[in-house]
Amino acid sequence: MSGSIIGSISDRPLQTQQAAKRKLRQIVRERYAAADRAGLKVASDHVMQALEQLPEFIAARCVALYWSLPGEVETHAFAEKWRHEKQVLLPVMHGDGLLLYPFTGREHLVQRRFGVWEPDPEAPFSAHPGTPVPDTTSEHTPNRKSLLAAHTTQVPRTNPPQAQPTEPAELTGRDPDPDLIVVPAVGFDPQGSRLGHGKGFYDRLLPGTQALKVGICFDFQLFEHIPAEEHDVPMDRIIAGSRDGSLLYFCDKNDAYR
Repeated sequence: MSGSIIGSISDRPLQTQQAAKRKLRQIVRERYAAADRAGLKVASDHVMQALEQLPEFIAARCVALYWSLPGEVETHAFAEKWRHEKQVLLPVMHGDGLLLYPFTGREHLVQRRFGVWEPDPEAPFSAHPGTPVPDTTSEHTPNRKSLLAAHTTQVPRTNPPQAQPTEPAELTGRDPDPDLIVVPAVGFDPQGSRLGHGKGFYDRLLPGTQALKVGICFDFQLFEHIPAEEHDVPMDRIIAGSRDGSLLYFCDKNDAYR
């Protein structure tokens, strides 16, 4: 893994913001390909340990995470651990946007676009702390779909055989609003600017929440400067991890702490 917490971009001038972003994405791909997988696991552990020590995380009752893919800080064990203590939400792709659904265990995830695993609206509901326990004496035992019906409308979905990727059910209405949202990225800078994959999913989600926004990444994903556009929503905190530990950035103060 990179020995420096701050990466550098190419010395060659980049003519446009989009060209700069493409270059940075390529740099991250190359760094990930060269990274030691055992070191990435250790770095992920450092990041998640730092996250759960944040005062805002400790105080939060509802936290939005993501179910990590290869190349991202690993979140699976963390989500499983904390779903018993807090309401944990995971994103569900809906059109070109994201909705947040309760996470009730990896056995209730389904794989959809881009290989992303998402909560299945048809899965049985499992109460989190602070949630009233459903009345199991009623004729029908409620699942997550029925309990969200107060603010979502869904069209029945047929799962294809052999767990092929499927589209989520039709959803409208208001999602639960978390106290803190953990945001993945291709790259960040210490000022809180974020470089995504270019699909714009989080660009559309983040303006609609007042949650504390915590970006997490490996050290080789942190750059001195990420080109930002007017609509971009900056992070409040960034945690960057390496084999040796993690750095916590307070983006509004440009301060970093180990």
